[in-house]
Amino acid sequence: MGLISIFIPVYRESDMLEDLLEDLLEDPYEDKEIFVIIDEPSLKSLRLIEKFGGNVNFVLNGERRGKAKVLNDTVEDSSGDILLFLDADVAIDRESGDFLKKVSDSLEKADIVEIKKGVVRDSILARIVSYDYLGFSSTNWFFSRFLGKCLGFNGAAFAIRREAFNSLGGFRRTICEDLDMGLRSFLKDLKFKFLVDANVYTKAPSSWREWFKQRKRWGIGAALWLKENYRSLLGIVREYPKILLSLLLLFPSLPTAMSILIIPEDIYVKIAYILFFILSTRASILLPPTAFASTTLSIIKNMLMTVSSLLAYLSLFYILAQKMNFPFNPLEFTFYYLIYSPLWLITVAASIARLLLKPEWINIDWKV
Repeated sequence: MGLISIFIPVYRESDMLEDLLEDLLEDPYEDKEIFVIIDEPSLKSLRLIEKFGGNVNFVLNGERRGKAKVLNDTVEDSSGDILLFLDADVAIDRESGDFLKKVSDSLEKADIVEIKKGVVRDSILARIVSYDYLGFSSTNWFFSRFLGKCLGFNGAAFAIRREAFNSLGGFRRTICEDLDMGLRSFLKDLKFKFLVDANVYTKAPSSWREWFKQRKRWGIGAALWLKENYRSLLGIVREYPKILLSLLLLFPSLPTAMSILIIPEDIYVKIAYILFFILSTRASILLPPTAFASTTLSIIKNMLMTVSSLLAYLSLFYILAQKMNFPFNPLEFTFYYLIYSPLWLITVAASIARLLLKPEWINIDWKV
């Protein structure tokens, strides 16, 4: 389809950047140019210039200018009809083969293409995070298949036609620039495709501390995105109500949480409790069963709802994993569903509440 301009933004350094550049240079697709933009480069990053300087265009910034700003500026200096954006902490799946050709071919009938992402499963946390990415990938596959448009995409690896990028005005300086661009592409009716045949792997946070830091930023970015665009989003939901189904893949713990908070206790549980309460006024021996009924019956009900929901989601994600070629382990998924997913849901909910109630509390280490 023509020249591909590849953009890799870096803050200081990345342990995966050297391998990524080697894979891109070895890719048989010849019509390409590579730009690596580094804010506050470390000595390790400077050494890469010595190795790749003849084949890669390096842009060095002595201060932190921010991802959106440096990418917009570098796009203006590029020549490709296809713009491919890759994070510095991704690795190309070498087994998929012809990575750049698949990206180019996919844009013949689309304006924006998101590339499927897996997770480097090198730790327990990474193995759990991979189910997050299975949910992300399945959601945007759903949008690609049934709508041909997307509300947001994962910006760690995606491609866009230059004319589409220019029509959107490039990246806006916001925390979640990929969510923002996805929604604006939806409103402009740009064609979206989720590319399953090509694959990259991203590095998960190295610790729970780093995970909370990352998800706090994502949660605040999503909250700001919702606040700024809620009118547009409500209009889209009214026109395409099935979009709400995507929330079930992004936040698997949502149905259980909503049912516990909203659905009233079963009428039979209430009748049993009232009966015990009345009888206990006449026979004190029934006081312990009454206390038991007031607490344990509710707990049992919630446990049954949780277990049934877990089994349903386990089956659904197993099917999706087979289709999307993701690894799947029932024990890992159980931890993901019962512990990880509620933490992620609470993080987003807390970010929205913080933004609405105390926006001055928002403080994250991120340059937009």
